[in-house]
Amino acid sequence: MFALAQTSVVDKSITVIGISELEIEPDLITLSMSLKETENVKKESDVVTLENKLTKFLSTLGIPKDNFTIDRFFAREQISLTGSSKFKQSKVYKLVIPSSLLLDTIVTKCFELGLENVYVSKIDHSKIDSLKNDLLSKAIHSAKTKAEIIASNMGVSLGKVIMVNESYKLVGDRSDLYYDRPFSMEEVVVTGYGSGRYNSQRNSSTINLEKLHLSKTVIAKFEIN
Repeated sequence: MFALAQTSVVDKSITVIGISELEIEPDLITLSMSLKETENVKKESDVVTLENKLTKFLSTLGIPKDNFTIDRFFAREQISLTGSSKFKQSKVYKLVIPSSLLLDTIVTKCFELGLENVYVSKIDHSKIDSLKNDLLSKAIHSAKTKAEIIASNMGVSLGKVIMVNESYKLVGDRSDLYYDRPFSMEEVVVTGYGSGRYNSQRNSSTINLEKLHLSKTVIAKFEIN
């Protein structure tokens, strides 16, 4: 007859969470805008003139012409019941600007030139990867510091790291949702443009964007002795 003895294994470890967060102003703001549909080829020259005027205006603000690009282009021939045809086209543009402080000036100019459906389609930061890596380093340091404090207060010594995981579930919902979320003008205009009408009397900035919220979270497990 054999007796089986069950031995319990005591997990001598400390598990901690390290979090690091940062709010920054975006320096890559993408505006999307469209041009009203035109009905004849003659109007194409007006479109080119509009594009040149906006490009020239942007250059006075220090924005390279390469930041203003055509995102989508639509062209079609419409034939009426009488047999006559009309060539219709429309364009959608993207413009990348470096600061939210320029939004009011640029949006006003876009409306003045005849562009419509202007909205912020994306916000980002030119050093986003570097900032995220720095946050990750700080989150790891935070976790280690917490573990050392716990060990010190418990009268034990901290051993080697058993496990470190970067956790996405614990990161705030806003951490990675900014970059492709469209912002309508109702969201970014404090005192609005009202159905897209251009108001030449406005002098102060009326457009504000919320900051980018970056967050990194790590879960670390340490041995204790």
